[in-house]
Amino acid sequence: MTAISGTVRNGVVYATAAVTVVALLIGYNAAADQDKQFLGTFQAFQQSRAQMQKQQYAQAEPLLKKVVQDQPHSFIALWNYGICEFGLKQYDQADKYFTLAREQRPFLLMDQLYVTQYGQLLYAKGDLARAKVYLERSVSLNEGTDLAAEAKKVLDEIQFNEARSGAKP
Repeated sequence: MTAISGTVRNGVVYATAAVTVVALLIGYNAAADQDKQFLGTFQAFQQSRAQMQKQQYAQAEPLLKKVVQDQPHSFIALWNYGICEFGLKQYDQADKYFTLAREQRPFLLMDQLYVTQYGQLLYAKGDLARAKVYLERSVSLNEGTDLAAEAKKVLDEIQFNEARSGAKP
């Protein structure tokens, strides 16, 4: 086997260095584009949260829709989109996105805020049996909180309506 020397060796070294520099530049540009996309999604999410805090769900909905399209596996995005749809009284859509969030992160069943909001959604939707399950879970997670008080209030309404209509619990 002959040794590579002189002009050939220098050509190989220069070509390898050039390929490395080009690969680094391509990687840097791809990362910069990814950063821009992430920043745009993050800003849309923050704007939607601000709108939802003002109960301006119609303004938040297109922003959250974009976030969910860009980050379809984000349970936070799915959950917030469900909250937004709930605020817009689109109960079936809200149920769908609450469920997708829970499927992404099953531990949400241990989150008192999630189970309270989902129970309230199911109550508004008229699914009283499932609403009771989630609201009772909320109370059992931490009884001394404002969320538990909200859940108890809705549970009391369900029981009152059942008693008034003569329905069985």
